[in-house]
Amino acid sequence: MRAAAADQGPPVIATVPTAVETALAKLDAWLDTMRGPLGYGGPVAHWWRDSLTYCGAGADWRYEGIVAGYLTLFQVSGEQRWLDKAIHAGDDVLGLQRPSGNFANSRFEQNPGTAGTPHEAAADIALLLLARTLRKQRDERWSVYLQAAEKNLIGFYVKRLWNDQEQRFRDDASQPSFVPNKSATLIEALCLWAEVGGSDEPIARYVRPTADAILAHQVHAAGTRLDGAIAQNTLGSKRIGAYFPYYNARCVPGLLRAGEETGESRFIEAAGRALDFVFRWQEVDGAFPQVVYAANRMNRYPRWIAAVGDVLRAAELLRPYGWAFPIEATVSWLLQGQLPSGAFATAEGFASQVTQRPPKGLPDFRDLLGVCGWNDKAFRYLSSQVHVATTQQPATAELDCCCFGRRARFVETPEHVVVVNAGSTLFEWHKGADWAVADA
Repeated sequence: MRAAAADQGPPVIATVPTAVETALAKLDAWLDTMRGPLGYGGPVAHWWRDSLTYCGAGADWRYEGIVAGYLTLFQVSGEQRWLDKAIHAGDDVLGLQRPSGNFANSRFEQNPGTAGTPHEAAADIALLLLARTLRKQRDERWSVYLQAAEKNLIGFYVKRLWNDQEQRFRDDASQPSFVPNKSATLIEALCLWAEVGGSDEPIARYVRPTADAILAHQVHAAGTRLDGAIAQNTLGSKRIGAYFPYYNARCVPGLLRAGEETGESRFIEAAGRALDFVFRWQEVDGAFPQVVYAANRMNRYPRWIAAVGDVLRAAELLRPYGWAFPIEATVSWLLQGQLPSGAFATAEGFASQVTQRPPKGLPDFRDLLGVCGWNDKAFRYLSSQVHVATTQQPATAELDCCCFGRRARFVETPEHVVVVNAGSTLFEWHKGADWAVADA
């Protein structure tokens, strides 16, 4: 006799992961392949310069998004494995801290080296987010991460970069210099320090004047495409009239934290205006130009792919304040940029950086590089958009490209990244090794 349906228990309904959940799982699997003995490594491609030979672990802004993403997945799922990954990443940063409080290899595209900005502040954010979560879990290890961040914030930022006369943090202790997006990252770190450490002193002493210095770099030109833009930096007494959409988006979280902690809405308004500028320059496919200048001039290339996770994060942070942005095309731009390896491509158009002509033919191999310090931005955003955390296995990518002016084949496996041309190796990095070989 057939059993009654009630005796069989409730039906099991198989759920199909969403595109975002699948993309996140693939990215998590790729990140695992990038973690060596001392931490997350790999080459770096950047607008300013590249670090293609040093590929060892770096305590730079890659840890900000990695730790934040894993903590978000822990909060979403309650699964200990995500918290364990965040702790392992936090321990990487602890292991790279020097007696001075600085972190080894904290200069990203200029690695190896120390005292990188905003990178050390971003590493502090990672430590403080982890400390905050562990304290909520009643895990006594939380204070270790707080103390490490304090050591850096006091020993490096406060004692070496704070200028009391200028009432702002210099980007270079030896000369007057100020970079708004870097200081915005520092504001986030200072606010977390105040929150986790239980002191309001960093807010009044450093956060308010630093946020004021950022606002002094914002354009007020109603009705123009530059309105709301924040200038890239000041060197000496010279304001640099270059406006990077990506770095404007990086200003948003710090300005919002400044507004929340001080109760001054002008900082929140400035954050919204900055992202208004960014989306005013959004292109049809969802990407953004690299840099905008006066008179609507711009350099489009390279156009970031993985890094637009920070633009999307800024839009989400502004949503509760009534700001709304057309993010759909940018989400598609990001998701379409994922490679078979699970990494997100760095950019489109590195080969066009000098000519600024639309790229034709094969992508530059730097476009295809999966860079931890760009992929963490995608990882942080995607982790905030899922309700279920799934897993995937590491995969391989094989793509045609152009490398140092030669047609080549880009291959990434869970063990290595190699670019070959007619039997010659143009670039080779064995994951976990500190150095790669590049034939320029």
